[in-house]
Amino acid sequence: MKTDVFPLTYFKKIWTPRRIFDNRHQLNWFQLLFVLFFLTSILMVPVSLNFLKMDTYPIEESYPDAFELIDESVVIAFKEVANEKGEWITEPGLNLVKDNGVVSVTESDANIEENLKAENALVFSETEFYLKNKGVPISTVRYTKDFNPNQINSVEDMKETISRQWFFQNRIYVIGSLLLLVFSILFVSTLVIVLGSAVFLYLTKKNSFSSIKTYKESVNLILNALGIPSLLALLSSLIQFDIVVMLTIQSVGLALMVLLVFYATRFNDTVSVKNNREVVGGKKHG
Repeated sequence: MKTDVFPLTYFKKIWTPRRIFDNRHQLNWFQLLFVLFFLTSILMVPVSLNFLKMDTYPIEESYPDAFELIDESVVIAFKEVANEKGEWITEPGLNLVKDNGVVSVTESDANIEENLKAENALVFSETEFYLKNKGVPISTVRYTKDFNPNQINSVEDMKETISRQWFFQNRIYVIGSLLLLVFSILFVSTLVIVLGSAVFLYLTKKNSFSSIKTYKESVNLILNALGIPSLLALLSSLIQFDIVVMLTIQSVGLALMVLLVFYATRFNDTVSVKNNREVVGGKKHG
């Protein structure tokens, strides 16, 4: 397998400060953008694994008025219309009319249709429930096999049960949306760090000792220096996931790598790695 083609060449150039500096001309703008996407994507691996462990999602903020219907009277009434096997007794069922909506247990299509005309509604049938909130489309959720109304002993239990049942059916949509949101945040924050750091490196061109001449060189150098910190951040989060720690490792690691590059090269192509002679104002001092 060829190792002298992009993106493999990127990984060959990030392991020493000298290589990081010497290969600052290596990538074009498209390749720089690709590397930025890649470094963001590897940080998404532990995020994705963590989201896949989710078994519920708080939906009360999405259906606030419908969740306001749930109180102790509803929980007590529900206990009376559930048999010992954990199944709803839909005949005669239950119909609680409240000031801001309806809570019911029924199998009648006519009753379900009538109850869903209310501004807010929680309608439970034998195989599914309907969740309606003012201004939000009606959500129809089929029960999972482990659904058991007998396990609802409090208001919080009921809210948690409804949220878990809803999440199970909408799991792909919810996790996909969360991943897209987190990726966007990570990408923008990484972009700001890269472009901002590159500005400071680019400003060194005003000094005669610096061999950095273009802004693209600066961006390339920063992305080269970001490689190892990003991999370390990935490894740390696979061991113990904490997004704050992960981003801290990446940002602090980048700062340390840039300092190592400066120590090894003084941002000058003529400085030897072995003797690391100091370059000041373009003059070398042995």
